[in-house]
Amino acid sequence: MMRDELKNRERSYKAKMRAYAIIKRMRWITLILGPVPLLWDNIIGPMVEKFGVPDFVTMEDLVQALLFEFLPLEKWISKETFEAIWPHLNNVCTVLFLVFLFWTIQKRRAAKAAAKSVVELEGRMTMGGLGGVP
Repeated sequence: MMRDELKNRERSYKAKMRAYAIIKRMRWITLILGPVPLLWDNIIGPMVEKFGVPDFVTMEDLVQALLFEFLPLEKWISKETFEAIWPHLNNVCTVLFLVFLFWTIQKRRAAKAAAKSVVELEGRMTMGGLGGVP
């Protein structure tokens, strides 16, 4: 009976940790596609140009180079379509980054609680059961 409960708690912990890992990855992807390009293009780029660095590359130019020069994706998306979608992609990814940020905090707390639950039950099993139950 206790072994089944321990397996259930371990399964719950593993599921929460997997979800936490997936959400962390999505948070980083949305960070790179959302707030970083906005900061780069609107704050860092103009500031570096003030220091005299010529022809500073924007994140839009960098992503276009990756999509159209290094990866042959021109058959799926044109440059004009990309230029029309890019600002919307930044805005959506910025909002999703905020969502994933708070969701990551919630999932981390849930994973810690599940880990404590597993450790607590393992401690009870080593001490002789649940409160005197044989």
